Amino acid sequence: MYRQIILTFLLALLSWTGWAQGTQPFTSYLMVYHKDQDHGLHMAVSDDGYTWTALNNDRPVIGGDTIAEQHGIRDPHIFRGPDGAFYLSMTDLHVFGRRDGYRTTEWERDGKRYGWGNNRGLVLMKSNDLINWTRTNIDFSRLPAQEGMNWQEVGCVWAPETVYDEESKQLMIHFTTREGNGKNIICYAYVNSDFNALTGQPQLLAEAPGRAYNIIDSDIIRVGDTYHLFYVSHEGGATPKHATSKKLTGPYTFDDYYSDGERQGHEAPNCWQRLGTDTYVVMFDNFRRRPMNFGFVETKDFVNYKPIGYFDAPGCPMKRTNFSEQKHGAVTYLTAEEARRLRRHWRNARKDVPIDSIRLSDPAVLADPKTNIYYMTGTGGQMWRSRDLKLWEGPFRVTDFKAGSWMGPRPMIWAAELHQTGDGYYYYFATFTNQAVKIDTVKGNVIERRASQVLRADNPMGPYRAFGDETYLPADRPTLDGTFWQDTDGKPYMVFCGEWLQNWNGTIEKIELKPDLSGTVGEPKVLFRASDSPWSREKDEQGNVTWNKVTDGPWLFRTGTGRLGMLWTSWIYDVYTQGVAYSASGTLDGPWIQEPEPITPPGFGHSMLFQRFDGQWMMSVHHHSRDALGRTVRIPHFFEVDLSGDKLVVKMTDER
Repeated sequence: MYRQIILTFLLALLSWTGWAQGTQPFTSYLMVYHKDQDHGLHMAVSDDGYTWTALNNDRPVIGGDTIAEQHGIRDPHIFRGPDGAFYLSMTDLHVFGRRDGYRTTEWERDGKRYGWGNNRGLVLMKSNDLINWTRTNIDFSRLPAQEGMNWQEVGCVWAPETVYDEESKQLMIHFTTREGNGKNIICYAYVNSDFNALTGQPQLLAEAPGRAYNIIDSDIIRVGDTYHLFYVSHEGGATPKHATSKKLTGPYTFDDYYSDGERQGHEAPNCWQRLGTDTYVVMFDNFRRRPMNFGFVETKDFVNYKPIGYFDAPGCPMKRTNFSEQKHGAVTYLTAEEARRLRRHWRNARKDVPIDSIRLSDPAVLADPKTNIYYMTGTGGQMWRSRDLKLWEGPFRVTDFKAGSWMGPRPMIWAAELHQTGDGYYYYFATFTNQAVKIDTVKGNVIERRASQVLRADNPMGPYRAFGDETYLPADRPTLDGTFWQDTDGKPYMVFCGEWLQNWNGTIEKIELKPDLSGTVGEPKVLFRASDSPWSREKDEQGNVTWNKVTDGPWLFRTGTGRLGMLWTSWIYDVYTQGVAYSASGTLDGPWIQEPEPITPPGFGHSMLFQRFDGQWMMSVHHHSRDALGRTVRIPHFFEVDLSGDKLVVKMTDER
């Protein structure tokens, strides 16, 4: 009798999904996920539901910066509708937008008022072939207020998923939301068949008793005539729970049957069936593991659950062939032809992108003679590589952090540069910010733990790891944009900026490094201050024109006559601008004489110099531009430069 009930439920499900219909049964699986490193959409496929391979070699198949208001997406969910179309829903949110140069604040809106990771909308996309997509962005703050929810004050709209309501014959999305910085709840709303507009106001689906704690990350699967709701409860810790209902919109009966054996906080449950079996998998995201990973449990009756482990763990059948650190996944099914077409498309897709399609702040290029490849780093902690400076492959994650370091497990990474000293190692100079540690408050600005440090690797692709001393620069000061220079005394130095937010007059400073670059020697020395600039300016609180406080991006060079120069960046009112200074003594100690005018056009800044393999000197710089939606983006650009004389000359004939 029990087997007959299960079989009946299974056939009902297969009939609804279309697996039992037509001549093309489902044979493969498609997984979508995002990664903290790039906030883009990733896809992986599997023919058996156990071994998974990422498409596009684990690069985003859709860049979050191309589809989202916040330049990044999270929590993707893929749903195959009864019409055979694919419905993709995603959170419009970049939690590291400041790290990656998309905004100057931690969050899009005030964190105290709207909470962690605040956002206002979702990205909805539809496709018939998983390659060509239509898209819409839904801004929930534009919805009229209703009882129990003032949408103008929406604090978040996270983790959307799409299901089909058999009773009303409509597509429905359910999602996590909250008002302001209140407790998170689960709501739902119906969507039109074009998947580009809500057809009514959102309604409550589930909440904690009395909204005493958060519930997030809902996932719904229909088995037979029962809807199974998995969600995450924050009552005492982030733990997935289970509930059931005979109706999609509830009410749901909550139970205590579900147990995945996981002791660490985890989230993002997603339930899917192994094809041709009566076994269901609940996949979840353990965001506390290092590195982050997915865990899995199996069930046949939604009462008894068997943990089977994590991707690639000993004894676990779930394997990855070419990806890692995936987050918030969801699975749907493919026919054999769809799987072949998708693999063929991404195998044949051009893997390299032109330089003006990359969004990157503070680009720095190492022309490596060992590999005859150009390696580009910058803000965001990722790397690109190229053989011709025109087409670039990437991005690649190249850093690895020690547990317990002052930087924290996921620091913001700014202005990364690669340097070689002739000892066979590659050195990664970068600024790291631990947002969880506050070191000062100046004029209402909370100062986070920020400093430049040096990582090391034995090949240009890393992984780059900390070595030697734990810290290079004073822990009670925010410092940034460290670069390398070996002065006339033969000693290595780090030249860096003192953050204007604390000293209110940014500095350029030097500190001696140990011979093996494993730490620093002595105390920093100020070389010059922001107020020394004759060209940067801003208006003070009274409206008077004065010098700008910012110092950014120092880079040292020598001209053909041996003159020591330094590129550095500040602002002319609201325009990022780059200048140059020269040392009167030919050493770091200066004195430094500032050129009266900027060296590049308005909107260009934070540059460095490198030599092409053909001998031509180049300047790598980013340009502040506007995208099609009017948002500010930073695009890498290269100028040819002339260093043969007494001064650096930037050639302005290059296309911009």
